[in-house]
Amino acid sequence: MDKKDLIPEITLPKSMVTLFDQMKEPYCIKNVESRFVYANQAMVNLFRVDNISDLIGNTDKEIKSKLVEDEEVAGEFVRQDSLVVSSEQSLNLLDIHPHAVDYPFITNKIPFRDINNECIGVLVYVKKLEVYSLNDYVKGNVPGSLLLNKPDDFFTERQCEIMFYRLQGLKVKEVAKRLNLTENTINNYMQTLYDMANVNNLTEFKEFCEIREYHRYLPKRFLSNQHIDFGSSII
Repeated sequence: MDKKDLIPEITLPKSMVTLFDQMKEPYCIKNVESRFVYANQAMVNLFRVDNISDLIGNTDKEIKSKLVEDEEVAGEFVRQDSLVVSSEQSLNLLDIHPHAVDYPFITNKIPFRDINNECIGVLVYVKKLEVYSLNDYVKGNVPGSLLLNKPDDFFTERQCEIMFYRLQGLKVKEVAKRLNLTENTINNYMQTLYDMANVNNLTEFKEFCEIREYHRYLPKRFLSNQHIDFGSSII
């Protein structure tokens, strides 16, 4: 099948294309199947492919790029696009892919609508996160995306701050030090979280959070003024 037959017709206004072509930040538009129908040169550079034709007509799973060579990462990108289309809600994400891109970046995914206000795809734009110093705790070996939108209101922001550290593998003592709290306070918070999730230990709690997407959520206090502040360290 010809690649163009895989792309439902999306006609972009010339003025829009001209505008995005001039942008220094990466921009692209995908259809409801998560296939690229437009990408500017900055997006080509982000993927580190030879030219735009390496993106157009393909999903992230089909692109030959270090950024998406990990099947889990490529699948997650496609899943995010599908969620934006089905929910018609925007997604804001912090992406960390140290094996492909040497800096974290913010990805914004927005429903792309036609003149009838129907969602026909996803508009994606990326902005580099200014990094002041490296932190191997955050910028580790596992690539992925962190949600900047809280999945729901099941947990409070304060609870999310504590569970974020624990879900990332920090011990209670380390969490207490970073948040300037006692270890007993952290333990009490975690027991409350276990009770809310109806689980008995951290392993079961991690599984619960993965189902509800909380394992990807980056609490708001950690991201401000275009840097990530994790208490004793900044990246």
